[in-house]
Amino acid sequence: MHPQLVIHKHEGCEGVIDALDQCHKANSFNKFLGFCNDAKRKVDQCLKEEFISQRAENKGKNKEKRDRMKKIWKDMEEPSPEFIAKYTAADDKQ
Repeated sequence: MHPQLVIHKHEGCEGVIDALDQCHKANSFNKFLGFCNDAKRKVDQCLKEEFISQRAENKGKNKEKRDRMKKIWKDMEEPSPEFIAKYTAADDKQ
């Protein structure tokens, strides 16, 4: 089973989606009798490859975001030396 085949969401699979649609439109019983199985397998394979590439891209983006958040948390837990120097100098004046 594949998701709804909307071409603007799956631009890389446009050709195989069109082929499957044409097979289904050629005769309404084609999809029930298995005549469109090859086209469907090609669509499934294309969607799988698209999913894998998107997953890898998202994994990279999420790693960058995690690293950025770790740095923010670290900065919040450990104040910068400039911050410490500024406030210790103010305490020394008093």
